[in-house]
Amino acid sequence: MSLPLHSALLTLLVFGLSSPAAAPRPPRQQSLGDPTALATFEDLITYDIETAGIAAKKAVHPDVRDVANSFVQGHQGLLKQTKDLAKKLNMTPTPPKEAPMAQAHANALRKLNATTGEEFDRLFLANEVAYHDGAIKIFNDTLEPAIKNPELKAAVKAAVPAFQAHLDASQKLATKYHAK
Repeated sequence: MSLPLHSALLTLLVFGLSSPAAAPRPPRQQSLGDPTALATFEDLITYDIETAGIAAKKAVHPDVRDVANSFVQGHQGLLKQTKDLAKKLNMTPTPPKEAPMAQAHANALRKLNATTGEEFDRLFLANEVAYHDGAIKIFNDTLEPAIKNPELKAAVKAAVPAFQAHLDASQKLATKYHAK
């Protein structure tokens, strides 16, 4: 499956036009170069810094604000580690022609900025569930198999448990506040 098609499927997931169980898993993709994988990894980390940053300020429920703040801190730390690794490897990120989840992220930002109150919390939590689920799939099914540099591959693999913990936290709050 191409990255544009994968991005389109993730966009559908984020906005409820498909269920995560119905989304096909992309086949392993080997043609992605390490600099492009690095850029994709950095983008996926940055997306949640941006969305969670909005929620840290706008969320109505204190536990939603708290989880958003923890996501921002966690992703900022991971982004710093990733940039430090890129510097160590003397690798410059090369953005892909179409970044996975970029359109979904842009739509999420637009909707989050336009929404307030309890609906904001539900929208944020639904986005976090779809985002973390999609990012984990991209890490496992696209980036990790394609990356040749062992240190970059290890960094991507090491991020998965943290993203899974964020997914679990998002799902718990999404259930609590009836986010879809």
